[in-house]
Amino acid sequence: MKPNSRILLIAPAYFGYYKMIMSVLEQQGYTVDFLEDKNSGLFYTICTKSYSLLKKYKERYQKEVLSKLDSVNYDCLLVIGGKTPNLDFWKHISESYTFKKILYQWDSFKNFDYRAMIPYFDVVKTFDSQDAKELNIGYLPLFYKKPDKSDVVQDLDFVFIGIWHSNRIEILNEIAKYADAKGLKYHFRVFHPWYIHFYMVHLKKTLQASVFFTSKTIPLGETVKYYKRAKCIVDINHPWQSGLTMRTIETIGNGKKLLTTNSYIKSEPFYDPKMIQVIDRENVTIDTSFFDFDVKYKDVERLEISNWVKELLN
Repeated sequence: MKPNSRILLIAPAYFGYYKMIMSVLEQQGYTVDFLEDKNSGLFYTICTKSYSLLKKYKERYQKEVLSKLDSVNYDCLLVIGGKTPNLDFWKHISESYTFKKILYQWDSFKNFDYRAMIPYFDVVKTFDSQDAKELNIGYLPLFYKKPDKSDVVQDLDFVFIGIWHSNRIEILNEIAKYADAKGLKYHFRVFHPWYIHFYMVHLKKTLQASVFFTSKTIPLGETVKYYKRAKCIVDINHPWQSGLTMRTIETIGNGKKLLTTNSYIKSEPFYDPKMIQVIDRENVTIDTSFFDFDVKYKDVERLEISNWVKELLN
Protein backbone atom coordinates (compact mmCIF):
# COMPACT_ATOMS: atom_id res chain seq x y z
CA MET A 1 0.00 0.00 0.00
CA LYS A 2 1.32 3.42 -0.96
CA PRO A 3 2.22 6.18 1.51
CA ASN A 4 -0.31 9.03 1.70
CA SER A 5 -3.05 6.40 1.85
CA ARG A 6 -5.75 6.94 4.47
CA ILE A 7 -6.33 4.19 7.02
CA LEU A 8 -9.10 3.59 9.55
CA LEU A 9 -7.64 1.64 12.46
CA ILE A 10 -10.05 -0.28 14.70
CA ALA A 11 -8.33 -1.78 17.73
CA PRO A 12 -8.64 -2.22 21.51
CA ALA A 13 -7.39 0.72 23.57
CA TYR A 14 -5.75 -1.24 26.38
CA PHE A 15 -2.10 -0.51 27.20
CA GLY A 16 -2.04 2.12 24.45
CA TYR A 17 -0.55 -0.21 21.83
CA TYR A 18 -2.77 1.33 19.17
CA LYS A 19 -1.01 4.66 19.75
CA MET A 20 2.33 3.05 18.92
CA ILE A 21 0.90 1.58 15.71
CA MET A 22 -0.70 4.88 14.71
CA SER A 23 2.50 6.80 15.37
CA VAL A 24 4.57 4.50 13.17
CA LEU A 25 1.98 4.52 10.40
CA GLU A 26 2.00 8.32 10.41
CA GLN A 27 5.81 8.36 10.38
CA GLN A 28 5.65 6.18 7.28
CA GLY A 29 3.41 8.70 5.52
CA TYR A 30 -0.09 7.38 6.16
CA THR A 31 -3.05 9.38 7.44
CA VAL A 32 -4.68 7.40 10.25
CA ASP A 33 -8.01 7.68 12.05
CA PHE A 34 -8.84 5.52 15.07
CA LEU A 35 -11.95 3.90 16.49
CA GLU A 36 -11.76 1.82 19.65
CA ASP A 37 -12.89 -1.80 19.56
CA LYS A 38 -15.12 -1.31 22.62
CA ASN A 39 -15.45 -4.81 24.03
CA SER A 40 -14.37 -4.23 27.63
CA GLY A 41 -15.16 -2.15 30.68
CA LEU A 42 -17.91 -2.14 33.28
CA PHE A 43 -20.71 -0.93 30.96
CA TYR A 44 -19.86 -3.52 28.31
CA THR A 45 -19.74 -6.26 30.97
CA ILE A 46 -23.22 -5.24 32.17
CA CYS A 47 -24.51 -5.29 28.59
CA THR A 48 -23.25 -8.85 28.05
CA LYS A 49 -25.69 -10.02 30.76
CA SER A 50 -28.68 -8.94 28.65
CA TYR A 51 -29.31 -9.90 25.02
CA SER A 52 -31.29 -6.75 24.29
CA LEU A 53 -28.73 -4.45 25.94
CA LEU A 54 -25.85 -6.10 24.10
CA LYS A 55 -27.74 -5.89 20.80
CA LYS A 56 -28.32 -2.15 21.27
CA TYR A 57 -24.70 -1.64 22.33
CA LYS A 58 -23.40 -3.36 19.20
CA GLU A 59 -25.84 -1.58 16.91
CA ARG A 60 -24.81 1.82 18.27
CA TYR A 61 -21.14 0.95 17.80
CA GLN A 62 -21.69 -0.34 14.27
CA LYS A 63 -23.48 2.88 13.32
CA GLU A 64 -20.48 4.81 14.61
CA VAL A 65 -18.13 2.81 12.39
CA LEU A 66 -20.36 3.16 9.31
CA SER A 67 -20.68 6.89 9.88
CA LYS A 68 -16.90 7.15 9.87
CA LEU A 69 -16.53 5.03 6.74
CA ASP A 70 -19.17 7.02 4.87
CA SER A 71 -17.74 10.42 5.79
CA VAL A 72 -14.12 9.76 4.74
CA ASN A 73 -12.63 8.24 1.59
CA TYR A 74 -10.47 5.48 3.09
CA ASP A 75 -7.93 3.35 1.26
CA CYS A 76 -7.67 0.70 3.96
CA LEU A 77 -9.53 -0.67 6.97
CA LEU A 78 -7.09 -2.16 9.49
CA VAL A 79 -8.82 -4.19 12.21
CA ILE A 80 -7.04 -5.61 15.23
CA GLY A 81 -9.43 -7.94 17.00
CA GLY A 82 -12.82 -6.78 15.75
CA LYS A 83 -14.71 -8.33 18.65
CA THR A 84 -17.46 -5.73 19.09
CA PRO A 85 -19.39 -5.86 15.77
CA ASN A 86 -21.58 -8.78 14.72
CA LEU A 87 -20.59 -11.10 11.89
CA ASP A 88 -23.28 -9.64 9.63
CA PHE A 89 -21.60 -6.27 10.02
CA TRP A 90 -18.30 -7.57 8.63
CA LYS A 91 -20.19 -9.20 5.78
CA HIS A 92 -21.80 -5.83 4.99
CA ILE A 93 -18.41 -4.09 5.06
CA SER A 94 -16.97 -6.69 2.68
CA GLU A 95 -19.83 -6.31 0.19
CA SER A 96 -20.29 -2.53 0.40
CA TYR A 97 -16.78 -1.03 0.41
CA THR A 98 -13.93 -1.53 -2.04
CA PHE A 99 -10.99 -0.40 0.12
CA LYS A 100 -8.42 -2.92 1.30
CA LYS A 101 -9.46 -4.82 4.44
CA ILE A 102 -6.81 -6.22 6.78
CA LEU A 103 -7.49 -8.27 9.92
CA TYR A 104 -4.85 -8.97 12.57
CA GLN A 105 -5.54 -11.18 15.56
CA TRP A 106 -3.61 -11.15 18.83
CA ASP A 107 -6.00 -13.72 20.36
CA SER A 108 -6.15 -17.41 19.55
CA PHE A 109 -9.43 -18.49 17.98
CA LYS A 110 -9.92 -20.72 21.04
CA ASN A 111 -10.26 -17.52 23.07
CA PHE A 112 -12.03 -15.46 20.41
CA ASP A 113 -13.48 -17.46 17.54
CA TYR A 114 -12.86 -15.16 14.59
CA ARG A 115 -12.86 -17.92 11.95
CA ALA A 116 -16.14 -16.79 10.38
CA MET A 117 -14.68 -13.29 9.87
CA ILE A 118 -11.83 -14.50 7.67
CA PRO A 119 -13.69 -14.54 4.30
CA TYR A 120 -14.61 -10.86 4.71
CA PHE A 121 -11.03 -9.58 4.75
CA ASP A 122 -8.45 -9.38 1.98
CA VAL A 123 -5.55 -10.12 4.33
CA VAL A 124 -5.72 -12.03 7.62
CA LYS A 125 -2.73 -12.57 9.92
CA THR A 126 -2.37 -13.92 13.44
CA PHE A 127 0.19 -13.86 16.24
CA ASP A 128 -0.49 -17.57 16.86
CA SER A 129 1.65 -19.97 14.83
CA GLN A 130 -0.70 -22.90 15.41
CA ASP A 131 -3.76 -20.89 14.32
CA ALA A 132 -1.88 -19.86 11.18
CA LYS A 133 -1.25 -23.48 10.26
CA GLU A 134 -4.74 -24.70 11.11
CA LEU A 135 -6.60 -21.85 9.42
CA ASN A 136 -4.17 -21.35 6.52
CA ILE A 137 -3.63 -17.65 7.27
CA GLY A 138 -0.53 -15.50 7.68
CA TYR A 139 1.71 -15.77 10.73
CA LEU A 140 3.12 -12.55 12.16
CA PRO A 141 4.24 -12.42 15.80
CA LEU A 142 3.68 -9.24 17.78
CA PHE A 143 6.04 -6.25 17.80
CA TYR A 144 8.45 -4.33 19.99
CA LYS A 145 9.69 -0.78 20.11
CA LYS A 146 13.42 -0.17 20.14
CA PRO A 147 14.56 0.73 23.67
CA ASP A 148 15.99 4.13 24.43
CA LYS A 149 19.61 4.30 25.54
CA SER A 150 19.01 5.72 29.01
CA ASP A 151 20.98 4.01 31.75
CA VAL A 152 18.77 2.29 34.32
CA VAL A 153 19.99 0.16 37.22
CA GLN A 154 18.69 -3.40 36.90
CA ASP A 155 17.75 -3.85 40.55
CA LEU A 156 14.90 -6.34 40.03
CA ASP A 157 15.54 -9.98 39.17
CA PHE A 158 11.99 -10.81 38.02
CA VAL A 159 9.17 -8.57 36.77
CA PHE A 160 5.65 -9.44 35.71
CA ILE A 161 2.94 -6.88 34.86
CA GLY A 162 -0.24 -7.98 33.13
CA ILE A 163 -3.93 -8.80 33.33
CA TRP A 164 -5.34 -11.79 35.21
CA HIS A 165 -6.27 -15.05 33.56
CA SER A 166 -6.03 -18.82 34.13
CA ASN A 167 -3.49 -19.71 36.84
CA ARG A 168 -1.21 -16.69 36.56
CA ILE A 169 -1.45 -15.90 40.29
CA GLU A 170 -0.60 -19.46 41.30
CA ILE A 171 2.47 -19.50 39.07
CA LEU A 172 3.63 -16.10 40.31
CA ASN A 173 3.22 -17.33 43.89
CA GLU A 174 5.59 -20.23 43.13
CA ILE A 175 8.14 -17.92 41.50
CA ALA A 176 7.89 -15.57 44.50
CA LYS A 177 8.56 -18.46 46.89
CA TYR A 178 11.65 -19.39 44.90
CA ALA A 179 12.84 -15.78 44.75
CA ASP A 180 12.31 -15.29 48.50
CA ALA A 181 14.30 -18.43 49.25
CA LYS A 182 17.16 -17.27 47.02
CA GLY A 183 17.13 -13.64 48.14
CA LEU A 184 16.06 -12.42 44.70
CA LYS A 185 14.02 -9.26 44.14
CA TYR A 186 10.79 -9.14 42.14
CA HIS A 187 7.85 -6.92 41.22
CA PHE A 188 4.58 -8.61 40.22
CA ARG A 189 1.36 -6.71 39.39
CA VAL A 190 -1.76 -8.41 38.03
CA PHE A 191 -4.64 -6.24 36.86
CA HIS A 192 -8.16 -7.40 37.72
CA PRO A 193 -11.19 -5.06 37.42
CA TRP A 194 -12.54 -4.39 40.92
CA TYR A 195 -16.08 -5.57 40.16
CA ILE A 196 -14.90 -8.93 38.76
CA HIS A 197 -12.35 -9.27 41.55
CA PHE A 198 -14.97 -8.61 44.25
CA TYR A 199 -17.33 -11.14 42.69
CA MET A 200 -14.77 -13.92 42.33
CA VAL A 201 -12.92 -13.42 45.62
CA HIS A 202 -15.69 -12.40 48.04
CA LEU A 203 -18.94 -13.68 46.54
CA LYS A 204 -18.20 -16.70 44.39
CA LYS A 205 -14.96 -17.46 46.29
CA THR A 206 -13.31 -19.13 43.30
CA LEU A 207 -10.21 -16.95 43.43
CA GLN A 208 -7.79 -16.33 46.27
CA ALA A 209 -6.87 -12.79 47.22
CA SER A 210 -3.26 -11.85 46.51
CA VAL A 211 -0.96 -8.89 47.16
CA PHE A 212 -0.08 -9.03 43.47
CA PHE A 213 -3.59 -7.96 42.39
CA THR A 214 -4.39 -4.36 41.49
CA SER A 215 -7.66 -2.84 40.30
CA LYS A 216 -5.89 0.22 38.91
CA THR A 217 -5.15 0.25 35.21
CA ILE A 218 -1.41 -0.16 34.69
CA PRO A 219 -0.14 2.59 32.36
CA LEU A 220 2.21 1.52 29.59
CA GLY A 221 4.79 4.06 30.81
CA GLU A 222 4.88 2.49 34.27
CA THR A 223 5.24 -0.97 32.77
CA VAL A 224 8.17 0.18 30.63
CA LYS A 225 9.94 1.65 33.68
CA TYR A 226 9.74 -1.65 35.55
CA TYR A 227 10.81 -3.63 32.49
CA LYS A 228 13.93 -1.48 32.28
CA ARG A 229 14.78 -2.30 35.89
CA ALA A 230 14.36 -6.05 35.33
CA LYS A 231 17.02 -8.62 34.63
CA CYS A 232 14.37 -11.14 33.63
CA ILE A 233 10.76 -10.73 32.47
CA VAL A 234 8.20 -13.37 33.44
CA ASP A 235 5.69 -14.45 30.79
CA ILE A 236 2.70 -16.65 31.62
CA ASN A 237 0.74 -17.32 28.44
CA HIS A 238 -2.90 -18.36 28.32
CA PRO A 239 -2.99 -22.18 28.28
CA TRP A 240 -5.24 -22.11 25.19
CA GLN A 241 -2.85 -19.93 23.20
CA SER A 242 0.41 -20.82 21.52
CA GLY A 243 1.01 -17.28 20.23
CA LEU A 244 3.84 -15.28 21.74
CA THR A 245 2.58 -12.48 23.97
CA MET A 246 3.46 -8.82 23.57
CA ARG A 247 5.46 -9.18 26.77
CA THR A 248 7.58 -11.90 25.15
CA ILE A 249 8.37 -9.88 22.03
CA GLU A 250 9.12 -6.73 24.02
CA THR A 251 11.48 -8.72 26.26
CA ILE A 252 13.37 -10.14 23.31
CA GLY A 253 13.46 -6.79 21.51
CA ASN A 254 14.96 -5.20 24.63
CA GLY A 255 17.57 -7.93 25.05
CA LYS A 256 16.24 -9.13 28.42
CA LYS A 257 16.18 -12.62 29.88
CA LEU A 258 12.82 -14.39 29.59
CA LEU A 259 11.13 -16.88 31.92
CA THR A 260 8.09 -18.27 30.09
CA THR A 261 5.47 -21.02 30.21
CA ASN A 262 5.12 -21.01 26.40
CA SER A 263 7.06 -23.97 25.00
CA TYR A 264 6.20 -22.98 21.41
CA ILE A 265 8.90 -20.33 21.63
CA LYS A 266 11.46 -23.08 21.08
CA SER A 267 10.47 -23.22 17.39
CA GLU A 268 11.18 -19.51 16.80
CA PRO A 269 14.41 -18.47 15.02
CA PHE A 270 15.44 -16.20 17.92
CA TYR A 271 15.12 -18.90 20.60
CA ASP A 272 18.28 -19.22 22.69
CA PRO A 273 18.31 -21.28 25.94
CA LYS A 274 21.01 -18.95 27.27
CA MET A 275 18.43 -16.15 27.21
CA ILE A 276 15.11 -17.97 27.48
CA GLN A 277 14.04 -20.51 30.09
CA VAL A 278 10.80 -22.44 29.57
CA ILE A 279 9.05 -23.59 32.75
CA ASP A 280 6.22 -26.05 33.37
CA ARG A 281 3.16 -24.14 34.53
CA GLU A 282 1.98 -27.14 36.57
CA ASN A 283 5.35 -27.83 38.21
CA VAL A 284 7.35 -24.61 38.47
CA THR A 285 11.09 -25.12 38.78
CA ILE A 286 13.64 -22.42 37.95
CA ASP A 287 17.31 -22.63 37.08
CA THR A 288 18.80 -19.15 37.39
CA SER A 289 22.12 -20.25 35.91
CA PHE A 290 20.95 -18.64 32.66
CA PHE A 291 21.56 -15.32 34.41
CA ASP A 292 25.27 -16.07 34.01
CA PHE A 293 25.15 -15.78 30.21
CA ASP A 294 25.31 -12.48 28.34
CA VAL A 295 24.41 -13.02 24.69
CA LYS A 296 22.28 -11.20 22.13
CA TYR A 297 19.15 -12.42 20.39
CA LYS A 298 19.29 -13.03 16.65
CA ASP A 299 16.64 -12.62 13.93
CA VAL A 300 14.39 -10.19 15.83
CA GLU A 301 14.72 -7.01 13.72
CA ARG A 302 11.76 -8.10 11.60
CA LEU A 303 9.51 -7.56 14.65
CA GLU A 304 10.68 -4.03 15.42
CA ILE A 305 7.45 -2.05 15.07
CA SER A 306 8.38 -0.05 11.95
CA ASN A 307 9.25 -3.28 10.13
CA TRP A 308 6.25 -5.07 11.65
CA VAL A 309 3.84 -2.45 10.31
CA LYS A 310 5.29 -2.73 6.81
CA GLU A 311 4.88 -6.50 6.84
CA LEU A 312 1.33 -6.24 8.17
CA LEU A 313 0.25 -3.85 5.41
CA ASN A 314 2.14 -5.41 2.52
